[in-house]
Amino acid sequence: MRRALAACLAAVALAGCNGGTVDRHALKRDAEKVGSLAAEGELLAKDMSKGASTETFARVHAKELSRAASDLADALSGRPIAPGIAAKVHKLSRLAAKVATQLDQLHLHPTNRAVAKAMKQPLSDDVDAADRLSK
Repeated sequence: MRRALAACLAAVALAGCNGGTVDRHALKRDAEKVGSLAAEGELLAKDMSKGASTETFARVHAKELSRAASDLADALSGRPIAPGIAAKVHKLSRLAAKVATQLDQLHLHPTNRAVAKAMKQPLSDDVDAADRLSK
């Protein structure tokens, strides 16, 4: 079940990276994707911190989420931007890269409860930051 959810989430995140100019609508959509990836990571970190996730699942799922966030960061940094929103797009690109790095920590330390616990709050903060950027 979780693997199917992860695969669907990654597919949705990657589907929006189709190029073109980042306009306000694309910014909103991409910010929602970053928030979704961070929220999924926060849930994974919560499970990992309790020991409620297998090592293999945690490692693979975190890597899938990290890759999706990294791909989104790369896409945002390489696309043309509509006038007036460049600062928000650059901020969102940096946020997506930050989420990718945090998720990669979960991938690299799938059995370390302390690392998972340490990632919960930053990922939660990233959900909030993405939400602010989507408005």
